[in-house]
This record gives sequence, structure tokens and C-alpha cells, in this order.
Amino acid sequence: MKIAIPCRPADIGFVISLCIVLGLLAANPAAAQDDIEESLAPLRMPIGDEVNNYAEFVTLVPSAAEAKPVEQETLNYPGGKDIKTSFLLNGSAVDIFLLYPCQPPEVLLDAEGLKSLLATADESITLVNYSENELFIADKPAIWGALGPKLLAAYQPTNQTAALIVMDINLDEYTLFNFLSYMNITVDESLTPIPPGFCTDTTAIADGAATTTGATASAEASMDEADAVDGSASTGATAAVTQTASDLNQSQSRKEKADADRAAAMARLEEAKAAMRK
Repeated sequence: MKIAIPCRPADIGFVISLCIVLGLLAANPAAAQDDIEESLAPLRMPIGDEVNNYAEFVTLVPSAAEAKPVEQETLNYPGGKDIKTSFLLNGSAVDIFLLYPCQPPEVLLDAEGLKSLLATADESITLVNYSENELFIADKPAIWGALGPKLLAAYQPTNQTAALIVMDINLDEYTLFNFLSYMNITVDESLTPIPPGFCTDTTAIADGAATTTGATASAEASMDEADAVDGSASTGATAAVTQTASDLNQSQSRKEKADADRAAAMARLEEAKAAMRK
């Protein structure tokens, strides 16, 4: 797995937009599941190779959205294999990595454990500016953040696998909101891309540990790239969204609350964009 990060820094407006949209999801994860709007349509992508489909990715996006498959490939990393599925959504790049570790977890990992697992496949994960707010994907805990001009979200579809979703900043906020709200990856647990003999007890563990250890040194040497993301803006905007969500009238019905939450988030987003244009 290798995350392609362009050299250009993340725009501060993207950081604010990201925090507002994902802060809304984090503050009220149930709201997104209340009623599916008629304007949304399912988007399905198989995750596999020329022989097998190991999983299926499904979500809802605006019916006018255009999705174009780009490529699928199976990649090796020191501690296992991952399947990369790439497509364009309204012209913005989306990459989905499904990791199959040689030493798979037996339980759902906490945030730090999931970060460590991802870092064995790509050490640039250590440079992500993570949000401290919780996010749930398909009712499972997820981590999310930004790295350069990319948005990343990760979770475990099953105990033995991990998924990393990498999206370009050009994806509009409404599409992004629904994309993450309804996203789910269903894994066929009877299949694996790892052939017999690929993993050895000593090599997989040693290589995985070495990659994780080396990630710390790499992070220190590459902080100029991580500095592209304004951490203070991310923290402030996320906190503002959380406070806004907590102040909503508790007597509202779930659907009314969901509508109010979304309207408030989009209004704050427009205010942020307007302020940036001045």
C-alpha cells in the first residue's frame, strides 16, 4: 500500500470543510441512517482481482454523481497483502485499500492499534493529522484525518481485515457527507488473497515490527509534509461543530434533528468559505 500525496499543501478551507462535515458525522452518527433521500443512488464497487472478488464496497451518493473505475491491483507489503481499488467520483480520486495482514488481529483494535496496523503497510500513516472525534462506519469505530490534500478514513470491516479509504479534497461536501454516512465494506471471509507459503512466522513478524519502528524516524524527517495540514484549524473547527451539535434542541425528533444538523453544518461551511474569499 502506498498513499500518493501530491506536494501541494492542503488548503485551509479544505481543513475547515473537512472538520465541519465529518464533525457532524461524529457528533450525530445515527442521523445519517434515518431516512435515505430520494436524490441518492447506490454506488457499488467489487474489491478483488482477476480471479476472486474478496469484498464489496457499497455506499450512497447523489444520483447525478458519476463514478468511473480506474484500476484494481493486489499489492504486497512487509506484513501481508492489500487489494487496491481506485475510481473517480465526480472527477475526484478515491482509493480503497483492503489489508490482509499475515498476523491478523483477533478483535477490533483501538485507534492506536489500528494506526499501527496501517503503518506496517505505509509508514506515511504516521504523518496523518487525526481528529480526536469519534467516527463510525457501518456501526464500527473508525479513525479519520487529513494528510496533505487528502482525506483518510479507516476501520476494520472484520476483525481480520482493515480498510483505508483515501479521498481527494476536490470531492464536494454533500457527496462526501453521504459517501461516508452510508459506506460499508462486506468481506467474503471464505476467501483470502494470501496464498499458502506467502507468510512465514518469522519474516512477517520481523518485517512488520521493523516497518513500524522505522516509521517514527521517517515521520521526524518528513514533518514538512505533515505541516501542510493546519492542526489548529482542524481542532478549532471540529470543536465548534461538536458544540453546535450538543446545543440542538433535544426535544426534536430524530429526523428533524438530522435535518437541522445537516443544515447547520452546511451553513457553517458556507460561512467559512465566504470568510476565506474576503
